[in-house]
Amino acid sequence: MLWISLFVLLMVTSPVVQGKRISEIKCEEYINSTRTTVSVISMIFDPTPIEFSSYNCSKTVDLIVGGEDAHSGEFPHQALLGWKTNRTGVYTFECGGTIISDRYVLTAAHCASKPNTPMSAPEFVRFAVVDLTKNEDEFDIDIESFIRHPSHSFRRSYHDIALIRLAERLRFSALVRPACLWTDEDTYPSSVIATGFGGMDVAEEGSNTLRKVQLDVQDLSNCNKQFLGTRNFPRGMSENLLCIGSSGGGKDTCQGDSGGPIQILANQKWCIYHVLAVTSIGSACGTKMPASYTKVASYLDWIEGIVWGSD
Repeated sequence: MLWISLFVLLMVTSPVVQGKRISEIKCEEYINSTRTTVSVISMIFDPTPIEFSSYNCSKTVDLIVGGEDAHSGEFPHQALLGWKTNRTGVYTFECGGTIISDRYVLTAAHCASKPNTPMSAPEFVRFAVVDLTKNEDEFDIDIESFIRHPSHSFRRSYHDIALIRLAERLRFSALVRPACLWTDEDTYPSSVIATGFGGMDVAEEGSNTLRKVQLDVQDLSNCNKQFLGTRNFPRGMSENLLCIGSSGGGKDTCQGDSGGPIQILANQKWCIYHVLAVTSIGSACGTKMPASYTKVASYLDWIEGIVWGSD
């Protein structure tokens, strides 16, 4: 009854039967793509092969204000949004992003407008870069479309999440690899990692190197103390936001980190990170005051419908 066995196997692995989201299925694909399996056979009669799996990636998270430089290949999902200046030919980078598929980058909706330049959207995305002063492995892909969440308004910071559709598909490698999407809307780790090329202080320009810092997920009430009634959050913090900071101070994200990932390495054996939130808005850099981040799990239906719904 071979056909029955095959049918049962298909039913067991069916995403519908298992109740998995498309983002969870894609996450498994991303993880498996980094795994190398080797079979070892003993030199005995009728041996049973023993399989060993290893993951081909760089995982050197120790633990950009108060942080440290990231290593090449450590955060292969990190992207950088760029603007081209017409007169000087110099590129500027004002926001970060996260690779979540071979065609889409996750970022913040307010990054659709370059600071101090009304409604000037980014023109390209840079990948595989950890040091802007070196011309090594990085490359650029033009932006085909910038898709802000339909409920986002530039007058407020609610629903500050967006998707970038690239003009061409990415080729994944050890230096360019997608992150998984965190799917649990109610449960989060206590410590997370922020990455970006943002400034080291409010008055400083962005960093030339990719920086990483460990931060703490805090209760929403901690952010309400500073945001409730403000122009950005007149109604205070909503449930689709995360309040993240450093209880000791001196560690933070800053200007230029917007749109970048808040992530964790859910399993130390894997190469793939899970992105929990998108860097959105804060009050100051490097203080004890936490900042607001857009919770990715709250927008999975919208994200999946665009990224994997028809492409």
